[in-house]
Amino acid sequence: MEQDIVQADKALRKKFILFLILFTMVVILVEPTLNRYIEEIKQASEKDPGLAFKKSMVALKVSLGLVSLLLLVAGVYFIALARRTFKSGQYPPPGMRVIRDTRLRIRTQSKRAGILLIALSWILIIFACFILYWPYAFEKTVSKKKSSDTKRNISEKERGGLELKEKGGETK
Repeated sequence: MEQDIVQADKALRKKFILFLILFTMVVILVEPTLNRYIEEIKQASEKDPGLAFKKSMVALKVSLGLVSLLLLVAGVYFIALARRTFKSGQYPPPGMRVIRDTRLRIRTQSKRAGILLIALSWILIIFACFILYWPYAFEKTVSKKKSSDTKRNISEKERGGLELKEKGGETK
């Protein structure tokens, strides 16, 4: 049984490798800046912990926001690819360029590939939403804990003051 093969597009392969190299270079160039910012936060935490917490939360929200955006884009792309796969009845769909030689899947195998693409896309989208929501929930939890600790400290001080007054009243 002969299997049909979709030939690799060498120009697309070169573009993909170039993109990976550029992405790696950007990450390498951004890393020292991020390290300096983290060091500033560490130094600021000694002087003003509240400000350091706010700065670290901003950094966390921005970085996780970018990760979430990338996951969301990948999820939407996979949904579009699954839709084209179901419509054409083959994977990869007609006209799709691939970076390596790919076996053509038809009928049941293409449906399986489409279902897997949809499952993967929904997993990525749900994960992106979770990653986007998590820093806000974390910040809310920490602020609630801070406010309850502050209230507890205030009530303990008030109770301590009342006890001192009571003791003072007994001795007089």
